[in-house]
Amino acid sequence: MLIINLRYVSYSVGQYKNGKHDGITLQFTSDDTGDDYYVIFNVDLVRKRTTKNHKKGSPLPKGHFTPRPKSGFVKMWRSTSLPLPKSLTSFHDCMGKLKSIRFQAETEDGKKLLKDTLRPMYNLSAHKSPTTARQLPDKNLITIPDKDINQTPTESTQETISTTCPNNYVISKQVSEYTSTPTNPSSTYTDESSRVANQTIEEWHADYDAVWSAQCEDLF
Repeated sequence: MLIINLRYVSYSVGQYKNGKHDGITLQFTSDDTGDDYYVIFNVDLVRKRTTKNHKKGSPLPKGHFTPRPKSGFVKMWRSTSLPLPKSLTSFHDCMGKLKSIRFQAETEDGKKLLKDTLRPMYNLSAHKSPTTARQLPDKNLITIPDKDINQTPTESTQETISTTCPNNYVISKQVSEYTSTPTNPSSTYTDESSRVANQTIEEWHADYDAVWSAQCEDLF
C-alpha cells in the first residue's frame, strides 16, 4: 500500500535484532490521516577508526551515527536533493532539513515503511509558475482608452487639431453651415451654438468627417 504526504518528525538510534545490528529509525506522520509510520536504516553507532581521544569501536555520542557511503540511508538522502554534510559523521546536524520535504513510501503492515520505496513526492512549487504566468496579462490590461471615451475634448486636443488642420476655422464654419437648416438667422445661430456646445465626441467627429469629405470632393 502506498502512503503519501508523509512528514518527517524525528529520529532515534539503537541496536536491533538482539543487539546484532546498529540502526536509525525515522518517524513519519501522514498529513492526510494523522497515522504514524517508521522506517529503519542500517548505520554505524561506533567509531570506525582510532582518533587522538577515542579508540576504534568506541560508541559515538548520543544521537550520532555514521551511514555507509552506499547505504540505503545515503541513497534516500540523495533523492531529496538536500546537500550532503561535509562528513558522514555529521548527519545528526542536518536531520531537521527533512521536515521541509513530503515523502511517499509503501508499507505492508500499515506501520513500517519499506526503506527502498521511501522517496520525496514531486515538488509542488514547480507547478506554481504557470499560474503566475497566466496572471500577468490580467495585470497589464490597458484601461486608458476606456477612460478617454467618456471625456470631452480638452484644450490640448483642440490645439493638436488646429496644428494639423490649418483650415480648422473654415471647416468648423462649414460644419455649422452643413448641419443647419437656415430659417431665422438669429435663432439658427443660437440653436447651432447650443448644439455644438452640447454635442458628444462622436457627434463632433461625425460633423468634422462630413465637412472634410465635402472639401476633398471640391479639391479633387
